[in-house]
Order: sequence, then C-alpha cells, then structure tokens
Amino acid sequence: MSDHPTLHLSVEAAYDRWAGLYDDYDNPMLFVAGHAVASLAPLAAGGSVFEFGCGTGRNLALLKHLGAERLSGCDLSKGMLAQARRRDPAFTLIRHDMEQPLPAAAATGADLVLFCLALEHVGDLRPPLAQARRLLRPGGRVAIVEIHPSLAIGGVAAHFVAEGMEVRMPVAAHGFDEYRDAFAETGLVPLQCRDWCPRDLPPPLPFKVSRRGPDIPLAVQFILGGRTTENG
Repeated sequence: MSDHPTLHLSVEAAYDRWAGLYDDYDNPMLFVAGHAVASLAPLAAGGSVFEFGCGTGRNLALLKHLGAERLSGCDLSKGMLAQARRRDPAFTLIRHDMEQPLPAAAATGADLVLFCLALEHVGDLRPPLAQARRLLRPGGRVAIVEIHPSLAIGGVAAHFVAEGMEVRMPVAAHGFDEYRDAFAETGLVPLQCRDWCPRDLPPPLPFKVSRRGPDIPLAVQFILGGRTTENG
C-alpha cells in the first residue's frame, strides 16, 4: 500500500501529468520492457515500425538505434507526444486513441507493429489489434510486450507518484485466454509467446525488478503474424 493519497485520472490526463517524469521514473516494467523491445531488432532492422501508445518515443528511438529505418507512432497524450517529438523530430507521430480506426493518411504499411505497456489501458483488445492487423505488410509482425497476466490479474498496473500524490488511471487485466481469443478474432496468428523473468535480464538488476525472485515472470511477449492461406 502507498503512503500517498490517491488521485484517479483518465488515461490521457494521467500520462500528460507523467510525461515529463516518465523516462527517469523508477519503473521496473520499463526496465524489463526495454530489454524485450531490444529483442525485436531482427524484426525491425531495415524496415518500418509503427507503435500504438508510443509515449515518449523511447521504444521507437531504441529500434531506430537497432536498425529500423522508418519510425511512426500514435498516443492519446499530448504531453507524451511532445516528449517524443523532442526526442527525435524525424518520427512521424499523431495523437490518436488506439481503440478507434486510424486515419487513412496514417494507416501505411509497417513491417513491425508494436504495443508496449499500452494494452492494459483498453478494455477490449480487439479494436487495437484489428488496426494493427490492417497495418501489417506481407510478412510483417505484431509484437506485444505487456505486464504478465499473472501480475496484472493480481493488481499490478501502471501508476506513479508525483507532487505527493499516487496517480492511478483506468486499467484492465487481460488473461491469456483473452489474448488468445482476440488474436483469433482479428486474424492474428501467434508465432511466439515468452515470459520475461529477472533471470532473463542482464545484471545489475534494480531492486524493484528482482524483489519477487529470479523466476517470477514480470512481462509477457507475443509475436504475431497475419493469417494467410499458408498458416491457416
């Protein structure tokens, strides 16, 4: 339990408030997610990336460093997008709610579509996954990195402390069955599913990452392809 009074905000308002602190905040999930995103380099190298819920652009910047050539994304928070634009003016960014259809001008094909610590903020996985499926080029992949369902269902979710207040926002805990059903309904084929545990990460580990023990999964990563006549 936090010692701070709790402030409940909308997702947009919470991330606007978090934007200036986000990249330097002591968030164990960001540490785990960064290593998971780095593992996607072979899927992004030389190609185009679109990230739903791109936040401050930290994942886009990492994938650019690892060889991606065209980086785009969307986010609901103006504050987060302002940070991303300062990070790299070359990014193509739009303010957009991932539960709604992308504007036609933004819906260009991508070799890699990424969700990272973003799907916990939608109640229904199908609308954003359907948009991701439409963005995929032939042979492209959708990658998802999220808080592990075992933790999410236990109440672990995005939150932060600022100005003496613990800020909470709407979240939804998605189980494996829910992911599986959403993939099937949106024409996405699971190609890989892996857990990220502290033992999978290079030392030194922040205390918040290691405190549950080396074998407790902290994040889940899915790699998905579009359904074709070849893969069913």
